[in-house]
Amino acid sequence: MTLMLWEKEPSEIIRQHYAFETSIENMKCIVPWLKDRGLKVRNFLDDGTENPFVFGWMPAVSIYFSDPDGHSLEFISMLPDEPQPELGVVAWQEWEKSHGRSIKIQK
Repeated sequence: MTLMLWEKEPSEIIRQHYAFETSIENMKCIVPWLKDRGLKVRNFLDDGTENPFVFGWMPAVSIYFSDPDGHSLEFISMLPDEPQPELGVVAWQEWEKSHGRSIKIQK
């Protein structure tokens, strides 16, 4: 994959969303990694917390941030569980607990 960058005037930028798949192990420490790089982290609900959330219909855990041009960027990890669309979007810790597991997420 090649990533190409070029400058544009802010008014010429069409903001978009890009998702990047990462491992579950990486997801456990992604929030401090992003914050160490000066990036503000948010979850799908944008509820003011930095807690990763799970999309029950996939299931996948994700966290969001923005690039300097305002694009919405997402790290996402597919989980090994069966989909549970009836749960909607839930905190990762809650998902893990409902599956009899615990998870240590670095903050």
